[in-house]
Amino acid sequence: MSDDGTTTRPEDASGLTGDAAPVSSLLPAFGFTADQMEADANVAAWREAVATLFDVDELAADEPGPFRADISSYAMGPVLIGLSRASGQRFRRTPETIARSGVDHIILQIYVAGAFDGVAGARPVRVRAGDICLFDLAQTLETRATAFENITLVVPRPMFGTHLLRVEDLHGLVLPASGVIARLLAGHLGALFQFAPRMTLDECQSVVEGTVSLLAACLRNELEREEADADQPVTAGPSLMRIRQHIEASLGSDDLSASSVAARFGLSRASLYRLFAPVGGIADYIRSRRLHRAFFDLASSDARNLRISEVARRWRLGTDAHFTRSFKAAYGITPRAAREAALLGVQRGNDEANSATISRWMREIAPPGAAD
Repeated sequence: MSDDGTTTRPEDASGLTGDAAPVSSLLPAFGFTADQMEADANVAAWREAVATLFDVDELAADEPGPFRADISSYAMGPVLIGLSRASGQRFRRTPETIARSGVDHIILQIYVAGAFDGVAGARPVRVRAGDICLFDLAQTLETRATAFENITLVVPRPMFGTHLLRVEDLHGLVLPASGVIARLLAGHLGALFQFAPRMTLDECQSVVEGTVSLLAACLRNELEREEADADQPVTAGPSLMRIRQHIEASLGSDDLSASSVAARFGLSRASLYRLFAPVGGIADYIRSRRLHRAFFDLASSDARNLRISEVARRWRLGTDAHFTRSFKAAYGITPRAAREAALLGVQRGNDEANSATISRWMREIAPPGAAD
């Protein structure tokens, strides 16, 4: 434990006994506890720890005592897992937050205690104790939480992209505590966190692969059930996944079009349009994926060296003026504003690198520009 209350290896809460693995082979860990810190230092540590995920304010508003927060987290190779306890507060993720953070991940949270209400994108979200919720960090969010305890799993988008057609549809998805799927996943992720302090780097690879496969299978079933309930076609079949993977690999090509995709996969244009109808058509799908890549180019650590026109050309998004209009329509800010927010985030990371452990982890677990 350091003087400021943080530690690089939180106390083992697993209750396991037996021979311990060498410390050098264990998972990187980070955490702090309010009991070991001054109140102001605890607030500062909490803000810094969650800065890559959310902007927070209204800390402990309308609560009788001062703000308190504890974190215990582990870097499990390509994913992060952590347990948080904190007073009530408001969480926000704006377009500027997204650009400043420069990360493109999916987070899954199990609310062990507490609750929140809010909106994810345009989707109302209501979560109570025992529920599981998911958020796409490439989309906006605002929630107000009571005092809570949750387990959070952070997964790079590409790990879900190999299993799910529209990863963005996970944003705001809630699995109710009363459902079998929520109970199954809560038990699995609770055990994952419990064993993390004793897990080695070698062991975590297969554990993570199995965990993501389990999550993806359960989430795919939930998304398809929602589509069926809404009388929408269930579209995540193997052939469509192959088409999507081809599109992701070809976003920088001038030759990518509805016609080229139809020809490559032996489909009529009408059949291709029907497949992509739930997402507004194939042309809109390609454009949205190109805009997504452009956004995270501008949010990357080397954004200072990127010209707006260069990004527009790279992703075949038309003239600078057309790109700016499309970008602002999609994200609510201009490409220039996104780049400026990203540069502020890079400067902040450089200035506070010693305390931004979780932020560094998140930037390290997924390469910029990775396909989702």
